[in-house]
Amino acid sequence: MAKMFFSTSEVADFFNVNRVTIYRWVKEGMVKGYKVGKHLKIPLSEVERLKREFGFGDMPLDKLRGADPGAAEAGKTSSKGPSHKKLVMAIDDDENILTFIENAFEGLGLNRHCTLKTYANGLEAVLQIGEEKPDLILLDIVMPNLNGLELAEKIRKMHRDIQIIILTGYPEYLTEDERGKFLDYMTKPVDVKKLYDTIVKALDISVEASNGIQARS
Repeated sequence: MAKMFFSTSEVADFFNVNRVTIYRWVKEGMVKGYKVGKHLKIPLSEVERLKREFGFGDMPLDKLRGADPGAAEAGKTSSKGPSHKKLVMAIDDDENILTFIENAFEGLGLNRHCTLKTYANGLEAVLQIGEEKPDLILLDIVMPNLNGLELAEKIRKMHRDIQIIILTGYPEYLTEDERGKFLDYMTKPVDVKKLYDTIVKALDISVEASNGIQARS
């Protein structure tokens, strides 16, 4: 009889990701999981769906562990999750700014093309960036414990080519040389249209502008 449920460790091994990533996918609703006793189990139907979305096709499960999806499907295997949306992270210790960014993504339709994750703690963000490579980071400068410039250095050690946009209320903290190290920088309060245009260009996505952009520009 075919196995109907798999442990998070087994699924993590199948797709060469961290076990914590599987828990996160379930928590965020990207993968269905069920509590069986004290353990989280992933049904066979979800594993099969992930196989297709990750580009493994009909490859048997016993051959899946550590497998490469192949040149024809290169690039589909990603710790960003099965949705294949662009991943954007916003890091700012001001919860109001994070809420503003969330509302902007939803109001301007960016959430249909991007998965947005927000962090008020730079150290927590570093752990997640190490786990998965975002396509774009919106980064504050003045933050406790780890400021934006220090955080940017750590990010680039993990992913040298990552795109970063600075959102700051203190532009004087950036020298001209430092500004040149980032894709762009914007002063707070952030111009919504400029933020929208910069994100669309950076991620190379096509999104129809909402009426709200014109009103706020």
